[in-house]
Amino acid sequence: MALLALGLAACATRPAAPPAPQGLPPPAYPAEARARLLRLLDGEWREWGGRVLDARTMAVRDDQQGPVAEQDPAAFTKVLAYWSAVGWADEIARNKRAFTLGEATPCTSSELAGGGRSTVWGCQPWSAAFISFVLRATGIDAAEFPPAAAHWQYIDALILQGDRWGGRATFMAHEIEAYAPAPGDLVCTDRSRRPLASLAARRAEMGVGRPMHCDIVAEVLPGEIVVIGGNVAQAVTAVRYATDAGGRLRRNTRPWFVVFENRMGRTQAVALNP
Repeated sequence: MALLALGLAACATRPAAPPAPQGLPPPAYPAEARARLLRLLDGEWREWGGRVLDARTMAVRDDQQGPVAEQDPAAFTKVLAYWSAVGWADEIARNKRAFTLGEATPCTSSELAGGGRSTVWGCQPWSAAFISFVLRATGIDAAEFPPAAAHWQYIDALILQGDRWGGRATFMAHEIEAYAPAPGDLVCTDRSRRPLASLAARRAEMGVGRPMHCDIVAEVLPGEIVVIGGNVAQAVTAVRYATDAGGRLRRNTRPWFVVFENRMGRTQAVALNP
């Protein structure tokens, strides 16, 4: 199932090994932080027209764009804000120029080969930048969620943080079969030709770039979850996916390989020493 055929370009985006967690353990972010994240997520989705696709009945395709798409003038500052969250000045500069002068965005040959389009914000996938924007706007520090232009970069960092801090981590990685997603969690899939089968498989190749995609769980219903992600059908889009009787994602809908449990409001604050 293709969200966008830009995975290889995303894989090649400024690769960097995730930093090892250092210093103090993460703060005990309150439950309000989770609520704020969900309010921000809902607001972004509504600004893009409130598009909902149903992956239980059909594949999600790039041509299923809704009332607002990435190349529309109304979307320009939205995607600019997402890229600003990861600080990619070059990507912002070339798209600002194209938007200002009314020119085609100059995609590289590798971007075009990976499915990029010479439209404003069309050369590089911005789905990881969207996730980064929402988490940073929530108020989560980069030490707990490092902004990244490619999903695999923050995925590896979150796995390492969970290993280091255990139940005190802001996000805890789980195998798909072991955990039922809840609102505020991240669900991630591998878009490689040979996708990862599990979290354990990712642990075995940490630091290797892969085309991936993550969404944030917005709602949980009997037999399904609703997730919201960026750069889905050229917009911020909600998608419905089937779950099993225990609320866990079904692998036959997408090659899911990890769920990140959102621990905001679940970790205990450290008692202050008077």
